[in-house]
Amino acid sequence: AGTRIGLGSMQWGIERLQSMLEETAGQPDVAYIMITDAMGKIVAHSDAAMVGKIYDGWPDLASLPMDPHRISSRSLNTEDGPVLELAKRFVPFNPRLRGRGWAAGHGPDPSYGYGYGNMPPGPPGPLGPESSARPAFGAFGQTDHYIFAGMSMAGVQAAQSQGFKNIVIRGLLFFVFCCSGIIALFALQAYWAAQSSLEQVMAFSDNVVQNMPSGLITLDTNFNVTSANRAAEKILGKIPEKAYPQMAAMAAKITGSGGVASGEVALNPKEQGELRLDMTVSAIPADEDQIQGFVLLFRDLTQIRDLKKQVETNRRLAAIGKLAAGVAHEIRNPLSSIKGFATYFSRQYENEPEDVEIAKIMVQEVERMNRSITQLLEFAKPMAVEIKQTRIEPLIRHSLKLVSHDLEKKKIRVETDIRTRRETIHTDPERICQVLLNLYMNALNAMDSGGILEIGVADVQDDIEIRVADNGCGIPAKDLEKVFDPYFTTRAKGTGLGLSIVHRIVENLKGDIRVESRPSKGTVFYIILPVNGAVMAASDNKSIK
Repeated sequence: AGTRIGLGSMQWGIERLQSMLEETAGQPDVAYIMITDAMGKIVAHSDAAMVGKIYDGWPDLASLPMDPHRISSRSLNTEDGPVLELAKRFVPFNPRLRGRGWAAGHGPDPSYGYGYGNMPPGPPGPLGPESSARPAFGAFGQTDHYIFAGMSMAGVQAAQSQGFKNIVIRGLLFFVFCCSGIIALFALQAYWAAQSSLEQVMAFSDNVVQNMPSGLITLDTNFNVTSANRAAEKILGKIPEKAYPQMAAMAAKITGSGGVASGEVALNPKEQGELRLDMTVSAIPADEDQIQGFVLLFRDLTQIRDLKKQVETNRRLAAIGKLAAGVAHEIRNPLSSIKGFATYFSRQYENEPEDVEIAKIMVQEVERMNRSITQLLEFAKPMAVEIKQTRIEPLIRHSLKLVSHDLEKKKIRVETDIRTRRETIHTDPERICQVLLNLYMNALNAMDSGGILEIGVADVQDDIEIRVADNGCGIPAKDLEKVFDPYFTTRAKGTGLGLSIVHRIVENLKGDIRVESRPSKGTVFYIILPVNGAVMAASDNKSIK
């Protein structure tokens, strides 16, 4: 556009045109600009060295459109890189022809696109129309000219290459992202599966530990209890924060290399009596030659010891039974004779008070020996029980009535508290009465005048509990384990068979008996009896004094 205007209106020369092309070719992405005539001769070129040469890059210039508004293009590969060459017919612009049929500012001059010979006539000059146009166009007004512009495609190709690289990189990133997502999804699913499996294993392990028949306790290196299962709580009661000294002593035997220690341990929890445990201790390893804690496995030997004790008692009872069966008959016959002679002498010498007193003592001692033999025979022979429906309250009243004279004689106050919903139980009333009488007599012998005898009845789950308590002298702790042994007694005139018979009767009735005592505070016996087929009472609580 500048070239056309300069040639047409400013009447530029070739030098000015060459300078303008060189300046324009300095713009980015412009490889070259040149103007040729119809024969291909380069009239002006951005490279001055090319002026005057024949441009044979476009073999047939006549094939270019005559319409100056149409542009032809083609792609070339040059030494400087790929070039997009644009070509069109070049017609200078003459503003002197404006105004004929075209108003100012309404598009291009009507002479645009016409050659010198085809240009509409202008104002006549001194030499006619040709003389007015020729000076303005110079040599460009006498022949067709073409302008060629070479646009460097290096930037476009670089942009395309960069765009392709960006697409590839984005595609790779997207692919990596998708692959990472898929891998992460699989990894997450595997993690969830592993987590679920681990939780199941941990739940199973906890369930196994909690339901083990043996007690299990874990300790840290300072012998603090870190965990315990249900069996341990059942055996020990309340789990202490610090391990028992016996446990800590056994755990201390294990060195850093680990190992196992085992043995029998005697504990004395406050809630229970002495406990004997068969205990095994092993280390929980951490790093090499390091221990992070201890695990203790134990089982209660108290029941086993009680069973052994019971077996020993039964063995002694069997021996006593054999002895009683062989000796009782031989002893009772002489005792009957001695009692008969003592009675005879007491009547024969009734006028001699001293002789009568001696005779009475002989009779009393014979009767005492006869009672001992009777108890021995009863204890040794198999015990028969007769189970029948028995009312609880009348049974208690009847047993107390049998010792009422002794109670009144020592001024013993009786307090009876029956707190049971059951009115009757299935048991042997005669045997239960015998048990209660033995316990009452022991309580009477242990209490001074003015003591208190308490009898209570209460429900214990599906059983019934009878409690007999006194505020007498109590039983020393060292003797508590022996009170049910045959022939064990702390009284000078006792036979040592009363509580043994009580224990045997309760066992034959499928019950249990235990004793608690504190010296100078009193003694309490607890009798637990089954109540199969018990009848519910209308009143929950009954009290008798």
